[in-house]
Amino acid sequence: MSLKAKVPLITLGLMAALTLSGAAHAANPLEQIVNQGVEKLQQRGNERSNDRGSDNERYSDRKDDREHHGRRDHHGRQDNDQHNDSNTSCRDERSLRSVQGNVHTSMKFVNRTNHEVRSYWLDYNGRRVFYKAIPPNGNYTQPTFQTHPWVITDQRDNCLDIYVSNQPSAVVEIR
Repeated sequence: MSLKAKVPLITLGLMAALTLSGAAHAANPLEQIVNQGVEKLQQRGNERSNDRGSDNERYSDRKDDREHHGRRDHHGRQDNDQHNDSNTSCRDERSLRSVQGNVHTSMKFVNRTNHEVRSYWLDYNGRRVFYKAIPPNGNYTQPTFQTHPWVITDQRDNCLDIYVSNQPSAVVEIR
């Protein structure tokens, strides 16, 4: 067979290989869905950050890392968010969870209220894991990952807000 006759076959073979290569990358639809969801949430968070001048973003995706092992689960949380009807992120809490992440960040929680508030990490199963009670006008810095949501509650564990950072470090002011 001459080289001229082989060129279309070689081209066809390369096209088939590239198509199969693309199919291999698309073979995990769950990963694609999660990535698309994360991108949408990051975009929405960036828009909110620009509107509010904040480095914080609301979050709704999932999984765990070693940093969180050994913390106790908090099973006594209340699932009733009627006290805070305007806060969609609290209403979405049941569908949120951490996603395995490798981008480190830190969040400084600043309590500007006259009451104690509490911080919880949402684990890979979407359960609250208690981290810290923050006294009135107190603060603390929490190392975390960009794919990990944090719930801030009042003293009765009613959700006040949910945060995730899309920056190397972020400050969350609780009012």
